[in-house]
This record gives sequence, C-alpha cells and structure tokens, in this order.
Amino acid sequence: MPRDGIFNETISALERSLDLRSIQHRVLASNVANMDTPNYKAFELVIEEEMNKNPRNSHDIPIVKTHTHHFPIRHPSRNDITLKVADTPKLSLRADGNTVDVDRTMGKLAENTILYKTAAQLISKKLKGLKNAIKGGN
Repeated sequence: MPRDGIFNETISALERSLDLRSIQHRVLASNVANMDTPNYKAFELVIEEEMNKNPRNSHDIPIVKTHTHHFPIRHPSRNDITLKVADTPKLSLRADGNTVDVDRTMGKLAENTILYKTAAQLISKKLKGLKNAIKGGN
C-alpha cells in the first residue's frame, strides 16, 4: 500500500542505498588493501539483496523499552548485513590462494561511486523540491 505524504518511501530507499553503498565501498577498499595477503578471500556486498531486506519499514511502530526488566530491544543495524565471498577469478596466475581480482574490484568501486553519487543527487533534488514547495514555488 503506497504511503501518502511528503516523505514517502523514496527518501527511505535512497537513504538505505547510501548506507549500503558506503559499506560496499569500505569492503571493496579492504579487498584492494589485502590484494597481496596470502589466502585472503575477497568479499562483496550484494546491494540488491540487502535492499530487499529493508529493515527500515516505515509502517512499523517503534518499540521502546519502558521497564528495566523488559527484554533488550534489537534494532536493525549494520550487523544485519551479510557479506559474501566474491566469485573466484576464472583465470588466476596466483599460487598464494588470494582471490582479489584488482581490475574487477576497481571496476566495482567505480560503479559503486557513481551509484552513490546518483542516490545523493536524487535525495538533494527531492529535498530542493520540498523546499521550493514550502517557499511557495518561485
């Protein structure tokens, strides 16, 4: 059911995308940093799968702990993110067990950067539109 209002699901989805792309950047940078580490296995974050998890469901009522004897509340966090071992390069001349493919990783970093910037620009345009509406539309 679509939600009415000025802050619809778009802002939440874009915010989640920015968070995930930031994590993906750190994971890919870690892979590059470990490209010479023997037996290091490259990791990646599958953004599409994580977006489908959508822990920030705006239809949920927030849960608060009102008494000291209540069970602890577990909020969705970055700990709920699943990293996967990246695909092993089909052709590798490495004998040290390291699975980092630097060319592939750098390409993923570039793609991730473009998609991060795009999400940030979309949020900016959305907020500018709201600001314009508040000011009465110049």
